[in-house]
Amino acid sequence: MNLVIDVGNTRLKYAFFHLGEMRIKGVGMEELFRTITDVRKEHEVHVFLSGSGKIEEDLRMRLRREAVFWLEASPGLLLPLEIGYNTPVTLGFDRIAICTAARRIYPAGRLLVIDTGTAFTYNYVENGVFLGGNISPGLEMRFRALHAFTEKLPYVEARGTCTDCGRDTEEAIRNGVVNGMVFEVKGYIDDFFRYTSEGQVVITGGSLCLLEKLQGERIHFEESLGMIGLNDILEFNKKSK
Repeated sequence: MNLVIDVGNTRLKYAFFHLGEMRIKGVGMEELFRTITDVRKEHEVHVFLSGSGKIEEDLRMRLRREAVFWLEASPGLLLPLEIGYNTPVTLGFDRIAICTAARRIYPAGRLLVIDTGTAFTYNYVENGVFLGGNISPGLEMRFRALHAFTEKLPYVEARGTCTDCGRDTEEAIRNGVVNGMVFEVKGYIDDFFRYTSEGQVVITGGSLCLLEKLQGERIHFEESLGMIGLNDILEFNKKSK
């Protein structure tokens, strides 16, 4: 089985794939190694380790001991996606992974691939080439910034009902942050479709539930897009050996 691991800024996520299908997914290192122990009773484990966060050497060594086939994200890794970015060494594998998966879903034409994670990324792909994109603060970062950089504004969580007009400070902050995020994403989508008659939008990440109103015929939601893309990269490298 293929095991793909994404060490993010706030947590470790993993998924096991068999014959191209995701069979198991989870969060956290201890749960990961318990699952590896169970899987190895019946399957070899092929591992791809990636991450935008810090990867501890202990994690790397423990995983290497479990892996029959080992792959780690690094500059120069073989990719099923051509990179047209001016600074490919600084391009996060989280962005490469979601664009790889989106391209498999929609092999031709132009794509706008949006990740609503710790940071929001807006990524453009055309005919299998990653062209670049933009990065903005994620939802939690926006809430924390309002509290950290002002004297009196409280920290507010996203949970709660949003309205058009806040009737108290907590409501006003929640409305401003959540609605502002939705307007930002919608603005990117509208701009993309304004110049692209045959394009597709693919959205993933932790804020998907707040973007449901944007769903449409040419807007595809996929919660596990990053993991699917990591598995595609792992398979591509296995076949290239």
